Amino acid sequence: MKRIILLAVLLLPVSFGGIFHATYAHTGHLEKAENKRITEKQAEEIALKKVKGEVVRVKLETDDGREYYEVIIQSSGTVYEVEVDAKTGQVVEVEKEGSHDGHHDDHDDDDGHDDDDHMDD
Repeated sequence: MKRIILLAVLLLPVSFGGIFHATYAHTGHLEKAENKRITEKQAEEIALKKVKGEVVRVKLETDDGREYYEVIIQSSGTVYEVEVDAKTGQVVEVEKEGSHDGHHDDHDDDDGHDDDDHMDD
C-alpha cells in the first residue's frame, strides 16, 4: 500500500508538469504566430505587383491595432501610397497621393478590375 501511495506521489507532479509544459508550449507557439509579420521587402514586392514604378519609401504603421506597411511608389510622375497588411500580405488600399477628392484607385481590389494603366492585372 505504501508503494502505491509513493508511486502516486511521484507520478502526480510529473503528469501535471507534462500538462503544464504542453499548454505553455502551445500558448507560446500561438503568441509567436500572432506576432509574425511579412518583411518590408515582401511588402515592397507585393506593392510593386499592384503599382509599377520605383519604391520611394516603406514604413510600418499601426492603425486601430492593425499593422500595415505603407509603401510609397513613384510611377510616371504620380506618387501612390499602397497599404499592405503586415500579417496577411494583402493589399488593403491603393491611393494616389495628393488626391484631395478622396478618390482611391483601389478599394480592397486584388482582382485587378477597375485599375488604371499603372496597375497590374
